[in-house]
Amino acid sequence: MRTVRGVVMTMLGVAVFLLPAGVLAADYGGGSVQGYSADKAIDFGTIVELTGENSNRVMVSTQDRLQNMFGVVVDPQQLSVRLSAGELENETFVAVSGTYNTLVSTQNGAIQQGDYVTLSAINGVAMKAGTEEPTVFGRAATNFDGTGVVLGTTTIKDEQGNANQSVKLGSIPVTIDIKRNPNEKSTKAKVPEMLERIGQAIAEKEVSAIRIYISMGIAAVSLIAAIMVIYSGVRNSVISIGRNPMSKKSIFRALIEIILTSLLILIIGLFAVYLLLRL
Repeated sequence: MRTVRGVVMTMLGVAVFLLPAGVLAADYGGGSVQGYSADKAIDFGTIVELTGENSNRVMVSTQDRLQNMFGVVVDPQQLSVRLSAGELENETFVAVSGTYNTLVSTQNGAIQQGDYVTLSAINGVAMKAGTEEPTVFGRAATNFDGTGVVLGTTTIKDEQGNANQSVKLGSIPVTIDIKRNPNEKSTKAKVPEMLERIGQAIAEKEVSAIRIYISMGIAAVSLIAAIMVIYSGVRNSVISIGRNPMSKKSIFRALIEIILTSLLILIIGLFAVYLLLRL
């Protein structure tokens, strides 16, 4: 993982505005915004995370805590509704849904409208998501290729401290949708898409390949056992009727019991599959 040392960011036209303390609820960007405390002022467009569970304090999010992304800092001057609810240290307004301006970089290449974005090696700054990052922050609403309005330039350094990439910084609207990266490379065993969909439909969650294959095995064994029981029962019934036509009623009664037994075997097998996928 890359690290950044001595990052110098020239944010043209970006300033930090701190308002009187309070908590905000608004949706000028199509989502909810709320005020949080912070150790220091944070630039607008910065991706942040909570400092702890159920915390009212935020901090700049970093790439090594990708899964903790919470929201993006927004400019309170653009918000139409402001509700005062006590004093907060370095009050920072954070959007957790909707579409808001977010700081981005060209670390992973040009960003196209609709691309998923995630945290870059620069703390609090997004980049185009690839296939390695497990979590994405949202989707870009416009393009950014490092031309046009650029807020600054910085150099990314590798783990040995060697400068190996110069990146452009900008700000674009991003629709916040923090979730698992849809483009992430899968290290699990490949499962046919139809089977994966059936498994997820039954379990109502993602199901591992091993569970899907074990479920297939149980279902197959149950079906084969049920078919063998029915086949054996029908065959024996036909032979018995041929030998003793007067015993048709008792033979048919025994055949019905065999069919019910085979259905019971199948039901038990399917129920075992259901439990395996659900639990």
